[in-house]
Amino acid sequence: MQKIALVVKKPWFLGSLVVIFVSVILWNIPIEKRKYGLSQSGLVTDYTGLLPERIERVVKAENRSDLQRIVKQANVNGQQIAIAGLQHSQGGHTYYKNGIVLDMRTFNRVLEIDEQQKTVRVEAGATWEDVQEAIQPVGLALKVTQSQSIFTIGGSLSVNAHGRDIRFGSMAETVKAMTIITPEGDIKTVTRDDPDEWMKYIFGGYGLFGVIVDVTVEVTENNLYTIQTEKLQIGAYASYFDRLLNDQNTAMHYARVSVAPNSFLDEMYVINYQQTEKRDYTTALKKEQSVRLTKLALDFGRHGGALENLFWGTQKRYIASIDGKEITRNNAMRSESTFM
Repeated sequence: MQKIALVVKKPWFLGSLVVIFVSVILWNIPIEKRKYGLSQSGLVTDYTGLLPERIERVVKAENRSDLQRIVKQANVNGQQIAIAGLQHSQGGHTYYKNGIVLDMRTFNRVLEIDEQQKTVRVEAGATWEDVQEAIQPVGLALKVTQSQSIFTIGGSLSVNAHGRDIRFGSMAETVKAMTIITPEGDIKTVTRDDPDEWMKYIFGGYGLFGVIVDVTVEVTENNLYTIQTEKLQIGAYASYFDRLLNDQNTAMHYARVSVAPNSFLDEMYVINYQQTEKRDYTTALKKEQSVRLTKLALDFGRHGGALENLFWGTQKRYIASIDGKEITRNNAMRSESTFM
């Protein structure tokens, strides 16, 4: 017993216990991966799980003829169709009671990459990650995308997601053409020059004006950037951003405002991605890292007060630590999301 007591008092033993304790906590943090589709109760919901709706059935199409048949049959039966990808459109407005849910995840192919014209033709059920995986080996990258690459192309355009870029405009502006199934069940190819202005209604239309089958989007070079970070007071940001827009060496920009009590809407940090004039063909697309640790930090921050101050301080230290590092355009457009 005396030997055991001496061992217990050793610093290395106490340190080992702390490591084991923290490891057990991190390992048991639940990382939720939701599954979608029709439940036994006939209910379907979006990613939040907050607003389930009773529907008739979920259907999948194997080809374009199937899509046409489903839409035309719904017209004959007087049924409403809701279109689903990965179901991140939230608010309960994306499903019809007793309606049909058209699952577009079977339409997930990258159909064509034009390296000369810098365009990609891709089916609506594919994700932006699918596109990145296809174009990264040929040195291309997305022009505009959301913070994460987990959304489907059809979903992003149907909600008119603005995207994250200060040079190329909104996500919709990168679309050159698309194939749709009209509400009558006809196949139609539309472009920006279409006199009926179909695109104007498809973007942000949540599927009301047709089913997006495939899209041709513009891409750009997968350049290598140097990360430059800086801490600012919010009052200085407007003039800072004006100067930034005039600096063509800055390819991308990101900013986050503090909501921690000690610096609430007063402090912020910015991340700029500076051109290096190098194009990358070989750097692998980054994967999710430290998911449980990041989720633990986020959950602490959500409690507010001192914990939120601690979370903000940790974020600032991390942002300062990446200053001067290099990153490809594709990887700058792949923020982690699983921890959320």
